[in-house]
Amino acid sequence: MKKLTVLALALLLGMTIAACEREEAEEAVMFDEDAEEFEIEDGAEIEIGVDSVTLGQALVEQWEEEYPEHEDVLSYTFYDAVNDEDGGMEGLELMEDEAPDVALVIDNEVLGREPAVRELHDYFIDIGEEQTHEIYEDINELGNFYLPAVYDGMVFSWNKTMLEEWDVDVDDRTEGNLPAEFASWEDIFDYADEYGKEPGERPEFEGDEILEFFPLSVAEAWSGYMQLSATGWNIFEGEDYGDPEFDDPQFLEGLEFLEAFSEANMSVDSGGEPRSAGAMAWRWENYLEGDYPFGLVGTWMDIDGYMEDTGYEFEFAYLPTWEGNDPSTLYKTKGFVINSYTDYPSAANEVMRWLYSEDTMGTIVNESAYIPALQEDAEITPEVEQDYKEDMINAIEHNGWLESADRVPGNPTQRAMSVYYDIGVEAYMQELWDGDRTPEETQDDIVDDAEYWMDQRRGD
Repeated sequence: MKKLTVLALALLLGMTIAACEREEAEEAVMFDEDAEEFEIEDGAEIEIGVDSVTLGQALVEQWEEEYPEHEDVLSYTFYDAVNDEDGGMEGLELMEDEAPDVALVIDNEVLGREPAVRELHDYFIDIGEEQTHEIYEDINELGNFYLPAVYDGMVFSWNKTMLEEWDVDVDDRTEGNLPAEFASWEDIFDYADEYGKEPGERPEFEGDEILEFFPLSVAEAWSGYMQLSATGWNIFEGEDYGDPEFDDPQFLEGLEFLEAFSEANMSVDSGGEPRSAGAMAWRWENYLEGDYPFGLVGTWMDIDGYMEDTGYEFEFAYLPTWEGNDPSTLYKTKGFVINSYTDYPSAANEVMRWLYSEDTMGTIVNESAYIPALQEDAEITPEVEQDYKEDMINAIEHNGWLESADRVPGNPTQRAMSVYYDIGVEAYMQELWDGDRTPEETQDDIVDDAEYWMDQRRGD
């Protein structure tokens, strides 16, 4: 464990004070070491917060089947894992005892909000260290609060149904499951450039003209990371969390990839004009509706539902290369925490124990779009029913870049990764896309903004 600074000790003191104010949450968790089960208190009621109604229903049904003597203990509520006033770790902070007893949240949002969640029983340390994703140790630097469960990321996808209609050989594939004709962005740009920009010259699918080949997002930073990393740059690759390495020549080359994308015939409006940056926002769900041949798909999206509703067949693959390099997509994990305001800490720990079992992990994975974020030899690894999820796992492991949970040097309350989001890289990407600045100018300004941000947040 890293040496704690004064600020870290202050955070720990705040956690202690918060715990003292809630005497119920201080009661010892009742655990039978022989039975390896936590006692469920008389009258216990545990509400679990998940971001899928289907998943919530499936979990409750499984609980009732496995715990018939406690079938009324578990209920679910729809609870967004992302931070807002009634979701994620922020929701746990603000709603206190009105928030779910057990909630699915995003890993790095636990940092700095540890007083809102109860420290887990030592029973879970081995599960965290030996079976769940490696991010477990970074998130739990100040205590055992969070257990990873599933990936939260995006992977490259191609619409097999659409490409077959265009007479693409979809059976000739690369090792990464890409159509061999589209193994690189150069291949895709060349294919798009075969078509004119004038209306009526673009390829069609089910009677609609395809105006975009890939709905690149330049107005949103998270999925926009893909283009910035196109030639191999990744943030904090040198593990100096005071230096995001925006001055790296490979970062400049990523900006040049974005410029090349804007100049290719990849995205036009209904009049045949290149789409402006303002029109290049998040629209990845439209890919699953058949609007584009290629896209990014989030691990949380209802892939099965889209395929059933549309009849389209989607494939998942490595990202196409650029100049022989592998671009990256950012990913995190989602996992469960226990609300520090729960009235039933022992029952809540038993629900956690049950969640991190092979059978329940199978329900979590197979009754949602999620894929497990577990170590390769984890005993709780479930059997995944959907074949395409294996390709999604391979894609994340090949292209994914894990968002760092490390802190700014000397400041344990400030996550270093926030520099990427706080300095507004999306605004710079939009100006570059519209031709209002060069890649070199863009890099210089991003470097300056990042240095200023770091200087304001470093500890002594």
